[in-house]
Amino acid sequence: MKLKSSYKMALLSAAVFVGAICGTTSHVAKAAPVNHPINVNGTSLLKVNDYDVLYCTPIGPYVNEEKRLMVPLRSVAELLGAKVDYNVKLQEAKIKWKSNEIVFQKGKQSYKLNGTEAAMDTQPEVIQDAFVIPLGVLLRSMNIPFEYANNKVILKDPAFDQSKIFQNVIELDRGRSIVDNPSALDIQNFKIVGEKNAAGETRGNITVSGLNRTGSVIREGKEDLHIIGVSNQTVDMDADFASVDIPDRKRPKVDQGGRVTQSLSYLKINENDPLQYIFAAGRTLQAKDERK
Repeated sequence: MKLKSSYKMALLSAAVFVGAICGTTSHVAKAAPVNHPINVNGTSLLKVNDYDVLYCTPIGPYVNEEKRLMVPLRSVAELLGAKVDYNVKLQEAKIKWKSNEIVFQKGKQSYKLNGTEAAMDTQPEVIQDAFVIPLGVLLRSMNIPFEYANNKVILKDPAFDQSKIFQNVIELDRGRSIVDNPSALDIQNFKIVGEKNAAGETRGNITVSGLNRTGSVIREGKEDLHIIGVSNQTVDMDADFASVDIPDRKRPKVDQGGRVTQSLSYLKINENDPLQYIFAAGRTLQAKDERK
């Protein structure tokens, strides 16, 4: 994977809770964004179909001071296949999904849904020139299907896989062809670190952890904690099949309720290919003796 050293991401200190998406109260969990180049300790807060969304440019999902889950509008809209228009002068964003249209404006605690104004209890922000909105308002207002489980918001709709971003990822993710449980591992914490060397290259590592929620032991050879990085021009991920120069990685047994950690190293040398997304899939594969 390749990352751009000038990108700044959110430091997430706590998991999302149900109030962040549904507008109810629960235990305190503050995770406002803290800019720090290529140095992120995060908790997975958002999942779209089979992939947790750990980062989307220019900041990953986070919980603001009003305890609302915030996301970069354009990045998330592109994941869902929605259309976005942004008026820089008015600092206003317009999103169209199916038959609905919603309009947000920076600093305004209201939005317009199909021309009708409605109030909300937080307001959009602009971070590094990106419009950042409360995800719950977008989902509920536009009837986008979602659920809340394991301290994260989960969006489920086959239509999301038809977005340009996910079509590209799915096409290159060869391991999907032998998946037997796409949600065996609950993606939890992740860490991204990187340093720029004297040659101007950025080298670093992404580490992700997952919890076995299958209710049974995952036997050796089946675990697949899969990390994917999407840049402007490239998609990078760990290999799920051996090749001439890439051997099969070890896939350890994971006890019931046990954790597994996987890492992916990256090198960024092309400044014209900045990071757009980091995804992770917590799944199991058919073992070699189970494949036809």
